Amino acid sequence: MRGGFTRCLGLAVAFLLTGNAALGSAEAPVPPGTHVFVNQVGYLPSLPKTVVCDRPAGEFTVRVEETGEPVFRGRLTPFTDATSGKRVWRGDFRELSIPGRYYVEVPGVGASYPFRIGEDVYRDVLRLGLRFYYLQRCGIALEDPETGLTHSACHGDDAYLWYTDPFNEKGGRWATVGGWHDAGDYGKYVSTTAVTVAHLLCLYELWPALYKDGSLRIPESGNGLPDILDEARVGLDWLLTMQRPDGAVYHKVGGVRWPTLVGPDVDTGPRYVYGISTFATAKFAAVMAAAARVFRNLDPVYADRCTDAAGRAWDYLKTHGFAWEHDDFDDEGSGAYGQTDDAADRLWAAAELTLLGEEIEELEDRLEGYTPNSIGWTDAALLGLFDLARSEAVPAALRRLAAEKIALAAEKHFRATKASAFGYTLHYGDFGWASNKEALARGMVMLFADRLQPNPDYRAAALAQLDFVLGLNPLSKCYVTCLGSDPVRMPHHRFDATAPKSVPGMLVGGPNNCAESGAEPYGLGPYSYIDSRASYSSNEPAIDYNAAFVFVAAAFTGP
Repeated sequence: MRGGFTRCLGLAVAFLLTGNAALGSAEAPVPPGTHVFVNQVGYLPSLPKTVVCDRPAGEFTVRVEETGEPVFRGRLTPFTDATSGKRVWRGDFRELSIPGRYYVEVPGVGASYPFRIGEDVYRDVLRLGLRFYYLQRCGIALEDPETGLTHSACHGDDAYLWYTDPFNEKGGRWATVGGWHDAGDYGKYVSTTAVTVAHLLCLYELWPALYKDGSLRIPESGNGLPDILDEARVGLDWLLTMQRPDGAVYHKVGGVRWPTLVGPDVDTGPRYVYGISTFATAKFAAVMAAAARVFRNLDPVYADRCTDAAGRAWDYLKTHGFAWEHDDFDDEGSGAYGQTDDAADRLWAAAELTLLGEEIEELEDRLEGYTPNSIGWTDAALLGLFDLARSEAVPAALRRLAAEKIALAAEKHFRATKASAFGYTLHYGDFGWASNKEALARGMVMLFADRLQPNPDYRAAALAQLDFVLGLNPLSKCYVTCLGSDPVRMPHHRFDATAPKSVPGMLVGGPNNCAESGAEPYGLGPYSYIDSRASYSSNEPAIDYNAAFVFVAAAFTGP
């Protein structure tokens, strides 16, 4: 069966024997990970290390993977868990800090999957998560020496205009080759691309030492620019092709019908540029302004181009209210990515343009009236607020107000973790589309708050969101391809489905109570998930999901 156990290397096959042998039971051994849950990638030596068991138990032992030697014993305490809706038993082994490979044994219950303790435990997580963007590029002939994944050049005819507008006739050619395929299909969207690029730019600003030239082994490696900025430019360059002469920005590129299960180079049907939207235009303005700031000392010419594009988009927004040129038929072959207002997007744009020196009179009023939550393609304003809060170029009162908004959201998310045995921000009824991304985005908000005002509890809570998606969850599932002992093997991803090997480093959406695909179970909280190609609503990756994933991983990856 495609997507089987052999498609991801490095899985701990031997542990199926060593982990169960240590239990010393005459009964049929319970497979590892069945009842005992851990982060399957690993833990940092000095930070919390949680184990959760879904069967009654009073104690646990951490053993060396290779020998079974016990190195730590601890207590399991009962916990009424809001995430799973069940009574579970939770333990902590943060005192174990010796680097190595281990597993957890719970007497009479079973063993966990193996994991590692080490200072560099998230380095490969970050690298694979970032390198996913290279494998997701559109318009290139992929020849990847690292994975062996290949395909011929794809979507070189992007695209034709779907609507007549003041500048173009319907059906006319509009050159917009490049960017990234958004998710498991081959559409390209301004909203998700802009938000993804903004994450990459922020990652570079916060932890530049992690992304040296050559670190991602992409074609641009060796050009003197940090690899993460090379990848960000893939998204930026495509975004620049989506701007009209009057500053407005087209919403998306996609086909008239959803592509069948084929590789990107076989998806050769005509593709179209769909109408403009003010929320896409505002996100475009925001990320172009952020890019201008980041590239100012690295590539001044490119920074000027981004500055000009941001300014023209903002000029358009100043003279136009909310608009989305859209018809339901636009979404027969691509996602709608629709919104009913653009207030948060305008706030984000105003914040970033202010940092470029623009006089945005309404910024403070917009900020005062903003109610923050997390970060996503419908509302990425907290990225702009974080940039404001850490900048000396704006008045102290404005910085303070931005920081207060971030702290308000962070505290809300932190409080939610206290009711979860997993330290998760999502409870049983909260799981919806892209639940994995949502939790990691909430982790980002706590990391923002910690960065502005250090708070070890917020950092630990943010790390718990990463623990969950890497295996410390009620399904004992690592929701990233080719990581952990039980990774995603059958993502809803056309290239992965048609390639001879798995595409590594992809975070899928995760459990989803609404079960729109009909493949995963409905209304079962963290159990509303299935590792199936059919489950586009729980098992599809996307560029903005990975953006939140790599951000949290980067926060815990040493230089």
